[in-house]
Amino acid sequence: MALAKEVPTRQGVVTHAPSPTPDPLHPARSAFDEAQKHYLQGDYDRAILLLNKLLQKPQQIDSVTIDSNLAEIYRHLGQYNQAIAHWKKAIESIETKNDEVQKPKLIALKIDLARAYTHLGQTSLAIPLLEEAISLAKQERKPEIEGMAQKALGDAERVAGEYDRAIAAYTTSLNRTRDYESIIKIFNGLVEVYQLRRQQNLGFAEGAKLEKNQGLFTKYNQLANKDRTEAIEYAKRAVAVSADKNLTSLATVRALLNWQRLSPKRETTISFKRISSLLERLPASRSKVYLLIELAELEQPEATKILSQAVKTASGLGDKRALSFALGGLGNTYEKRGDLKQALFWTQKAQLAAQEVFATDSLYQWQWQAARLYQVMGAEDSARDAYQGAIASVQSIRNDLLNAEKQLQLDIRSQVEPIYREYLGLLLKSDDKAQIAEALNAADLLQLSQLQSYFEDDCLEIKSNSQINKAFTHSDTVIIRSIILEDKTYLILRLPNGTVKSYPVKIKAKQLETQIDNWRYLLEELSSERYLALSQSLYNLLIRPLAKDLEAIAPSRIVFINDGRLRNVPMAALHDGQKFLIEEYAINYSLGLNSISKRETKPDDLKTLAFGLTVAKNGFPALINTEQEINDLAKFVNVSQFVNQEFTQENFQQQLNKGYPIVHLATHAQFGGSNWTFVKK
Repeated sequence: MALAKEVPTRQGVVTHAPSPTPDPLHPARSAFDEAQKHYLQGDYDRAILLLNKLLQKPQQIDSVTIDSNLAEIYRHLGQYNQAIAHWKKAIESIETKNDEVQKPKLIALKIDLARAYTHLGQTSLAIPLLEEAISLAKQERKPEIEGMAQKALGDAERVAGEYDRAIAAYTTSLNRTRDYESIIKIFNGLVEVYQLRRQQNLGFAEGAKLEKNQGLFTKYNQLANKDRTEAIEYAKRAVAVSADKNLTSLATVRALLNWQRLSPKRETTISFKRISSLLERLPASRSKVYLLIELAELEQPEATKILSQAVKTASGLGDKRALSFALGGLGNTYEKRGDLKQALFWTQKAQLAAQEVFATDSLYQWQWQAARLYQVMGAEDSARDAYQGAIASVQSIRNDLLNAEKQLQLDIRSQVEPIYREYLGLLLKSDDKAQIAEALNAADLLQLSQLQSYFEDDCLEIKSNSQINKAFTHSDTVIIRSIILEDKTYLILRLPNGTVKSYPVKIKAKQLETQIDNWRYLLEELSSERYLALSQSLYNLLIRPLAKDLEAIAPSRIVFINDGRLRNVPMAALHDGQKFLIEEYAINYSLGLNSISKRETKPDDLKTLAFGLTVAKNGFPALINTEQEINDLAKFVNVSQFVNQEFTQENFQQQLNKGYPIVHLATHAQFGGSNWTFVKK
């Protein structure tokens, strides 16, 4: 990659080869060419130093050119904040001069800046920039540059979770693009966005299944299948174009990997040797390292050979971040093969590489991997330390991302929750009070992460243990916390004096969740008592093990801090065969141990805003009990009611602005991000 000098191209800027010899008549140009030479040699510090010196004499070399080159170097180094600062300066310089001749360069710079924002997940900044660039490209009648901007817009919308908009932008970009390399990149973008939308639709289908809504379940499964078909089609087209035009770029390798991953086995014609051969011919780069790691995941028999090549490439680049992923991949490969000694050796090397460059998003994965290995090896103390390190790294990553934008947060279900649950399983194997207490703290951190992710709000905090202990001194309240793990569920009883006791329940998570889902469904049949058998069955599972201790303590109130599906059901409806749990104890629910408070409730704290919908709408069933639910609520608290025709967006917004402490919604909703999230009214 050469330094940028003049006008926009499909990559953003055109480049020129450096002058073969210094030009004594133009020392600034010679210095610029020398900076370019150092950049090409990988001496980025020297290139930055020379360009910064030139920036002090902008009359000799255009400051826009210098700033845009500095931005490119910083981008290459992964220092996006510095890159953004220089792109912004270059843009400001052109806009201040209002030079029409520089309009194409201005558009390209806006695209580059937007790409940097997208890389950081700051799509709320990227998208307006790209829309502006598209408008300018249309005014200048530059369809190729508009195609670049539309491709970048597709990337930004995809990162933002706006998959329909991303597809529209990619499609428009295809219609504006003639360069085959760029076309393959657009196809690759479409493959990725259709796969993401497929996962989203499968999630919606799962939600519909839990609600026993067969119509929506079928609808979303059909949409998911259609998205998979589209992804396969675009992967196939990308491979066809690359073969027809004999292209050998990173984008071509990406296309081949997509096709290898997506195509039905009987149609797979892409060989490992072809992809490997292409990668061998490509120059060393971080992107090449990551593609080698992906190839290794697909070709497990050759994985160690491929990953060794990735390690060699990353080492040659001096790229510790990429090296950490390659080393960790080797560790993971040996873990899968059961060679624990080799797995731990490479995993520890991966941790060291990540620590050297503070690559926390890499580090947590290898700390987690080490924890699993230690646990299998029986080194439980080392496993606990490794899990604690992984959790600390995850918290650090989440705090950094929450302070920036939301789109790049770690996925709770696949990247965060398994670490906590494995750690909880390790801690709760013992009856040791200190380990049970640590398990409660870990469960609180998991709960906090889930809440912050759901509400996209880092303002939720955990109170200190001293506040909690003070709150429960001389209290007649006990807390029951459930922790659902894959092979076992734990109930943890916290007594008024702070003592904790753990009760294991030998039931697999899937079995328990099935019972809970069926119970919840039957509880909605008000004219039936079919739920009673499950009320008793779940009582025997969840309360009976604690019954003797509860009788001895004789609390007046139980606070439940529930996990998973148990959050969706009323514990008050559990039945011991003679009476409901609510008939024996006052029942309260809390989001987490550290959010409980004994602050006295005042009447104004209970002022409630209630909106409800009773009729069927858009495939969702009628909510026949909504009106009665709100009327019953009004017997206990002061309620402002808005039902059916009164449930309008305008009314809802006006009432929310009045600051009700409690808002009660009885309506249809779908939560899932993007434009699929809604509340039906």
